[in-house]
Amino acid sequence: MLSTIIFDFPFYLIFIFVAIGFAFSLLLYNNERKQKYFSTNILYILFLLRWLTFISISVFLLRPKIIKSELVEEKPILLFAQDNSKSILSNEDSVFFKSSYEDSIYRKLEELNKFYDLRTCVFGQKILKDTSFSFVDNSTNFGELYDFINNKYHGTNLTDVIVASDGIVNMGKDLPYLSISPSISVNTITLGDTMKYDDIKVKTVNNNKYALLGNDFPIEISLFCNESFDDVKIHLYSGNKLIQEKKFKSLNKGLTNLTLINKADEKGIKNFKVVVSSRKADKNLLNNSKRTSIEVIDYSQKILILTSCSHPDISAMNWALEDQLKSKVTTFQIDQFTENITDFDLLVFYKPSQSKPLMKVVEKSRQLEIPSLVVLGSEIKTNASENLLFGLKQNKFKGANEVEALLNEDFKSFGFGEKWLNLISEFPPLSVPFSIDYNLVSSANILVYQSVNNLKMPYPLIYFFNNRNVKHGVIIGEGIWRWKMAEYKLNNNANTFKDFFRKIVQYLKKIDKKSRLNSLVPKNNSQNKPLYIYAEYYNELMEIEAEADIIFSYKDSTGKEYFKNLISRDNFYDLKLTGLPIGNYSYKITVEDAIEQILSSGEFSIIPSNIEKLNTVSNPKKLAVLNQNGRTYTFSEIQILIDKLKLANKDKIKTHLEQKQKDLINYKWLLMLLILPFSEWFLRKNKGLL
Repeated sequence: MLSTIIFDFPFYLIFIFVAIGFAFSLLLYNNERKQKYFSTNILYILFLLRWLTFISISVFLLRPKIIKSELVEEKPILLFAQDNSKSILSNEDSVFFKSSYEDSIYRKLEELNKFYDLRTCVFGQKILKDTSFSFVDNSTNFGELYDFINNKYHGTNLTDVIVASDGIVNMGKDLPYLSISPSISVNTITLGDTMKYDDIKVKTVNNNKYALLGNDFPIEISLFCNESFDDVKIHLYSGNKLIQEKKFKSLNKGLTNLTLINKADEKGIKNFKVVVSSRKADKNLLNNSKRTSIEVIDYSQKILILTSCSHPDISAMNWALEDQLKSKVTTFQIDQFTENITDFDLLVFYKPSQSKPLMKVVEKSRQLEIPSLVVLGSEIKTNASENLLFGLKQNKFKGANEVEALLNEDFKSFGFGEKWLNLISEFPPLSVPFSIDYNLVSSANILVYQSVNNLKMPYPLIYFFNNRNVKHGVIIGEGIWRWKMAEYKLNNNANTFKDFFRKIVQYLKKIDKKSRLNSLVPKNNSQNKPLYIYAEYYNELMEIEAEADIIFSYKDSTGKEYFKNLISRDNFYDLKLTGLPIGNYSYKITVEDAIEQILSSGEFSIIPSNIEKLNTVSNPKKLAVLNQNGRTYTFSEIQILIDKLKLANKDKIKTHLEQKQKDLINYKWLLMLLILPFSEWFLRKNKGLL
């Protein structure tokens, strides 16, 4: 043990106090020497006592402290980590683990209290310190345990970890990917049922989230067998209806993959269940089935082209439109049309103002709220009531004019690629009705302006407008067939021309707001797994939009509401929720937009997990991966482990020098210094000098 004295104030002040004390004592007793009250020897003694008293008081004014350095022994820390998952009880010894195991293990560990600083924790879904063993967790996450050890015991004298588990991992990192300090010894105790039984299970079921109506879609299935199985059957159910069956005479040990092809014959969300069975008895039936779902979407539409005359533009539009996804295009001259326009999703009118019967169809389509694309041609009558059907106010048209196309840079409803931007300036001009003032309705949105000699004119060439919340498009002029031919001449194809009309047609299609927001919220979600919310949002052209503000709100059974923002990724949005209690919830996914609010809603449930029952066979080989400077023991061998840890204790004790600081004035023996002033007082009192 080493001791040193330090002061709060500079040490040189002591010499000043010594000098002041000497001067003060000398002055006092020099006067008394002249009066001869004491003998010379007594005066020397009194002088010395007064001087020492002054020095002692002065030293304490400097606040002296004694620092002691002691060699301290630090016990090694031993952490006992107990697997608290349900699978521990899924064996023949479940009664023992419920009633006696905890007391038994603690009695054994008590023997180590003299040798180690013993700590305990339980782990499963999460880490709990110093708690009883309940074996109620729905999953086993060794990654959480190792994160706890690395964070909680970093920089401490943790030397040993005992992990008691069945080695079944069903959440988090797998055991080979876990690591802690190499100075820590890890020993494992295998619990649970090690009796192996034959098992076949549905490992995974994968499919796309969406399928187009009328198309085939695959469901990919992975089966796992721990032994060979004969007469295996795979059943695929849609709801409660068996729709497919696949048979195997035998399946070898290991992984088997197969694909079932189905027809998307009905719109909406379809739920499927995959079930595997065999002639051999299977002890664990909980892992013999899995569920999945897919949403069937209908993007098809029927397009009708009605014209008042023959023109190359009609052929060019028909060619561009008939190749659209799932679109069926029908073309009629107005005097030959006998069908019902309500059977079509989009109407294309070519030069309607030149035919009264065709104008009547235009009027009827507005009343029936059917979207339309109108090609006005180069001649328009100055008729206010008719022109209002085309989004035009009072206008005066006289003659025709040749104009080129110039894209409106402020048009934001959908965009074009660089090919279109580069190509549009190369397109030949269109013939348009001449006017010095094109007056459009207030809802008009110009896509393409007229241009003369590369000079932008304030007149529209292609625009859209709304009527009764239905979108309509208008092309002022004629000659668009020249655009197709011009692109063919440049590129030997007209893909950009076709894509241009595809965007216009998709933009005009009547779209349910809900179809613009595709979301995926699992109907039933296990409590041990995070709830993943997935969403895609499309603009008015059904192009993916990645910069929207999307909010996920949900209510629990008490009516309490919570709000979370979905996170934008490259082409989708997602959200991860953890720790939701078991119960039923309602939700809304809302897209906040300056113009409109789009939302979808539904319900989901957090249900108890059976993941711990999917595999109940203890896996000592896998658990042994954790052994670090140690080995695996059974519960009956635990005394061997205890004795081994006792013997290894001495080599694990750490010693370190510890400093303790204490004010000098707190030491009781310093009361002896009070003798100095008391002795002086007694001598002076005896001579009557007080």
